[in-house]
Parts: sequence; C-alpha cells; structure tokens
Amino acid sequence: MSDAQHETLPDDLSGMLPVGMISGGGLAIQALAAVAQRKRGVAGWEAFHYEKVNAGEFEVTGGIAVTIAGVRKFQGAHDTVMVTEDEVMAELRSQHQPAAPLPVMSLLEQDMLASDIGQTSNSHAGQRYLKVVFALPEDEAGRQRLLQAFRLQASFFGATVQACSLHDHHPL
Repeated sequence: MSDAQHETLPDDLSGMLPVGMISGGGLAIQALAAVAQRKRGVAGWEAFHYEKVNAGEFEVTGGIAVTIAGVRKFQGAHDTVMVTEDEVMAELRSQHQPAAPLPVMSLLEQDMLASDIGQTSNSHAGQRYLKVVFALPEDEAGRQRLLQAFRLQASFFGATVQACSLHDHHPL
C-alpha cells in the first residue's frame, strides 16, 4: 500500500508545502487535484502543480497530458484553477466517509450466476457472454470507482453488463 493510504485525515492543510507537484502527493494534495479537475470541468484535464497564493487559497496548474515515446507530457497552454482550503477539506471528508458494505458474493455464487445468465430464457438464446476478472485496487476508494464505472457505464460497445460484484481473493 502507498504511504497516502496510511495517512490520517488532517485537521487543516498547514502541513502542505507552499508549492509542489501533484504527482506522488498525499491525501490532501490528491484532494486538491480532484477539486481542481472538477472545477475545470474539461475531459482529460489533469492537475500537475500547485502553489499556495494566500492563507486559504491555492492556484492549481494543469492541462491535457499526452504520451510521446512512452513519456507523459503536458503540452500546449496550461490552465490555472483557484481552489480554497475549505473545498479541499470538504473533498477529504467526502473521500473518507465509510463506504456502505457491499454484499459479497462467493466465487461459487458468481459461477452459478454466470451459468444462470446463460440459461435464463429463450429470449437470450444465441447470446454469448464474456466473463472478465479484474485485479482490484488495494484502496477502497479505487474499488468503489471501479464498481461505479460498471454501474454507470452499463453498456460496452453494444454488450450489456449483466452482473458485477467485488470480492477479495486470497491465495491458499
């Protein structure tokens, strides 16, 4: 697990450096980036640098990253977004709300569900199913984002998501 996952929720942002890069930052810096991205509202825009401009406000610089010869670069004009400390603290609190427990489905139940999906009715006759297994992110927030992606984007190139569940697989 990364160091950011072991951090506790700060009472304020006084421990942040007055200027820095977003990548590799802790919880507060990642929350700062999330607020900036949401405020900028442009698909693909990413924050990469921040600077504290006064007691309660940060200027976050970002742009659209492109990969050239395996290296990510922010080309073209860079935009700035102003983010307040209150917005960052609110984002931190919202990210660290305890997630509602998800019903856990055993591997046997999932296999039975997959079998049921293939045999439900004649209306599904001739349809083919693809079972995909992802290695889940270590952090709960990452797991929730993955699950939400499937719930929100229930159709992939004409294929419909029939079932989705998260579970931990521990090697024997």
